[in-house]
Amino acid sequence: MKKITGIMLAAQAAAIIMTGCGGGAAQTAPLEEAAPATAEEAVTEEAAPEEAPEAVSEEETATEAAADAVETEGAVETEGAGAAYEDPKSLPAYAYQGTEEYMGVIDDFLVAEEKARVTDQAGVYIPFGFIAHVDDAKADDIIAYGSFNLDGYDLINTTLFETTGWRTYGAIHLKKNEDGAFEVVSADLPETEEESEKVFSPVKGLFEKVAAEADSRLDQLQEEAIAEYVNTNALNITQWQQHGHSPRAVLNAPDTPEEAQFYRFSSPLGYEMTYDLREFALSSDDEGDVYGAVEKDDVWTGTLMAVKKTEGEDTDAAIAAALSGTDAKGLTAADATIGSGISCKRAEYDEKLEDGRIFRYVCYAVPADKGVITVTLETTVEKGVSELTVEELEKKFESTLSTFKL
Repeated sequence: MKKITGIMLAAQAAAIIMTGCGGGAAQTAPLEEAAPATAEEAVTEEAAPEEAPEAVSEEETATEAAADAVETEGAVETEGAGAAYEDPKSLPAYAYQGTEEYMGVIDDFLVAEEKARVTDQAGVYIPFGFIAHVDDAKADDIIAYGSFNLDGYDLINTTLFETTGWRTYGAIHLKKNEDGAFEVVSADLPETEEESEKVFSPVKGLFEKVAAEADSRLDQLQEEAIAEYVNTNALNITQWQQHGHSPRAVLNAPDTPEEAQFYRFSSPLGYEMTYDLREFALSSDDEGDVYGAVEKDDVWTGTLMAVKKTEGEDTDAAIAAALSGTDAKGLTAADATIGSGISCKRAEYDEKLEDGRIFRYVCYAVPADKGVITVTLETTVEKGVSELTVEELEKKFESTLSTFKL
């Protein structure tokens, strides 16, 4: 998994112009030959017993499914997926399939620029955009105005998970070579609306036109670009997911098998944990791993689980370090267990804000090889949203924490 470098959703929207588009009509996204062709065939024998089971709660179902997923090796695989799906780098490169004159070379340029910009590469980069106007008065300086966007994805089971990306309006400068092929010379892809207006200023009203078109087409065209990629390469990919959002089905793809909704993550910190892609989105960096809850109905509860590792054997010091961003001091940690009975220490802390909100934290400190792993549950609600109780917070992560192991 990768750190979310470019698209942190609402936070990024304030700095980068959110527009978008894609190319081509929606494509069918078939699975590989060995994969089930219908939703009915995707159900395994275990998932379809001969006799109806007794009614169970959603929490019990999620816990059992997560536990079943842990029994597999590496990433949870579906029939026909093969070992390649344990390696995000096994994804084939994106290649433009449309017929628009300049888009192929522009897409190649955008992907190359992103690869040169970042060191932590995504499994695949999928650009999508549209050209609204072309000034081809000069053969050595053809200017294509439009919306040019790109997202990077890693493969998790049968899900493309977005790890990086950006949106912008701008202008691409091209030239026609002697062999008749076009080449990108430079690009003006600003990060603010004011800068974009300047780029589009040679053509009156063009900026407003592009912005309006991007607003109306972004979602659909991103879906089409992903479906086209999956279809062209005949990949066993059934859904895609933006950070902080629930997974979305690839256009015309079969349903995602239930077992493929659970992913077992083996962290460099020295632990493993299985989580439900429909409930959490994982991002990782040098500081640790963050499992952010998928927020529903545009309500921000700030619910997440942060996992870090500190050196030494002092669990109290590890808890203090994990909560260093709060006003917590002198917490008393009690004996507890995590996962399948792993001994640890547990402390909880409520931080009361002047506006009446309460930010809640529950921190587990687990002795591990050459250090202490801290697992911190927290909820930092936006103003006007009822905060979770400690019980509700722990319940939210119960099935995930039950799969924790060193």
